[in-house]
Amino acid sequence: MITEKIKKEIECWASRPTWFSSHPSDAKELRQVISNLKGLQYRPSEAELAEAIYQRVKDLPTVPGTPKNIEHSAREFAAKIFAKL
Repeated sequence: MITEKIKKEIECWASRPTWFSSHPSDAKELRQVISNLKGLQYRPSEAELAEAIYQRVKDLPTVPGTPKNIEHSAREFAAKIFAKL
C-alpha cells in the first residue's frame, strides 16, 4: 500500500523513459516528485523509494543513455530524493 502511494507521487517523473536524465524537463519533474513526497503524511524510507522507483521504471522502453543496471540507478535516485525530504 505504501509503495502504491509513493508510485502515485513519482508518476510524473518515473513514467518518462528519460527518468535518469539530467535534462531540464526531467530535472523539473524530479523536483515535482520531491514536492509531492513532502506532501505525504509520512516520510518514506530510502528503501521504499528505491522499490517504488524500480517497480515503475523497470519496464519502460530503453532510450540512448538508459542505465545498464536499472535497479542500481533506482537506488541512487532514491538516495538523492530521500536526502531532500
